[in-house]
Amino acid sequence: MFYYKLKFTATAIIVFTIFTIIYFIKTSNNDDIDQFEKKYREILVRPPKYEKLFQMNNFHYVLNAKKCEENSKIQALFVITSYFGNVETRSAMRRAFPEEDLKLINLKRVFLLGLAPNDKYTTQASVESESKRFKDIIQGSFVEAYRNLTYKHIMGLKWAAENCFNVDFIIKMDDDTVVNVDKIPAVLKLFKVPKSKHFIAGYVLRNMVPIREPANKWYVTQKEYDLSYYPTFVSGWFYITTPKTANELVQISQISEYFWIDDTFITGILAQKLKIKHFDISKYYAEHSEYMECCLDDIRSKNLSCDILIGPNGGNNNLFYEFNNAVSICNLNLCKNRTKSLKETCVAKKSVHLGHGQPLVETYKLH
Repeated sequence: MFYYKLKFTATAIIVFTIFTIIYFIKTSNNDDIDQFEKKYREILVRPPKYEKLFQMNNFHYVLNAKKCEENSKIQALFVITSYFGNVETRSAMRRAFPEEDLKLINLKRVFLLGLAPNDKYTTQASVESESKRFKDIIQGSFVEAYRNLTYKHIMGLKWAAENCFNVDFIIKMDDDTVVNVDKIPAVLKLFKVPKSKHFIAGYVLRNMVPIREPANKWYVTQKEYDLSYYPTFVSGWFYITTPKTANELVQISQISEYFWIDDTFITGILAQKLKIKHFDISKYYAEHSEYMECCLDDIRSKNLSCDILIGPNGGNNNLFYEFNNAVSICNLNLCKNRTKSLKETCVAKKSVHLGHGQPLVETYKLH
C-alpha cells in the first residue's frame, strides 16, 4: 500500500513540474524568448574566443577597434600588419582610400601593431592618438620584433574571425605592399570560392628550402625546422581567405609549436595540417617595386593601363598613395590597353629609400 502511495506522489510531482514549466514558458515575455534565441544563434555562428596566442597566456588587446557591425554586408576586411612607427605608411593608405571611400566598395581596414617602447620616432601616446582619430588600429600586448611577426599575424586572423565573422573575405597584407584597391572587388567576384569556404589564395610558393647559413637573415636551425622542404605556402605580402579558414588556423595554432617565419608557418605548416587548398593568383603580382614605378610613368606619360595589382613599395612609404591616385584614371577607362606586358617593357630607376637618411639612385634594366 505504501508503495502505491509513493508512486502516486512521485507521479503527481512530475505532472505538477511539467505544467509549471509550460505555464512559465507561455507567460514569459516574448522579447526575452527572442533575445535568448538571438544569443543561441550567435553561439552557433560566432567562433569561440581564445584568450592566448601560443605561449602568451596573458595576451590582450592594448588598442581595439569596432569595424564590423552586426548584419552589415562587407565583402572584405583588410588586416594589415604594420610596424608601430610606420605612421607615414598608414597615412598614405588612409589618404589613398579614406574609410568613407572603402565603405562605398564594401571594404573595411584595420592595422595590426605591437608595442615598441624604445621606438625613436613614435610614442605610445601618439599611436593612441592615431587610434582615437581613425579607429582602425588593433594593438597586441607583445613587443614589436621580427621574430614576433607570427604573433601579429595570428592576432589579425583571431581578431577578424571573432569580430568580423560576417564578412565574405579576409585579406591579409603587409603595410609595405601596394595594392590597386579599386580592382579588388572585381578580383573577388571572379574568384570561385570552394563550397567549404576553406582556402587561401595568393602568390603560391612551392618546394622552398630552409636556409641553413647562419649569416643569413632567414637562417633556420634544424631544431626550429628539421625537414628539407617547407610545405606549399603563400607570400604574406597579400593573400585572400575566409573567416572560417582564419578561425581554423587560429584554433590549430593553439596546439602547435611556434615558428617565427609567419607566412611559412601559418599559410604553409598550419594550412597543411588542415589540408587547406592553395589558389595561385601570382599573375596579379609584381616581384619588384620598380614595376610599380614603371606603371606610374606609363600612366602619366603614355596613358597606358597597368596590368599589375599588387607589389612591394620598395621603401617608398608614399607609393601606395601615388599608385592608387594614378591608376584611378585607368579605372575610369581613360587608359589605353598594353600591346606588351609591363614586365617586357619596364626599364626603371632603382631608388634605395633609406628612411631618415639620403636616397641612392641608380639606373638598371629589369629584363
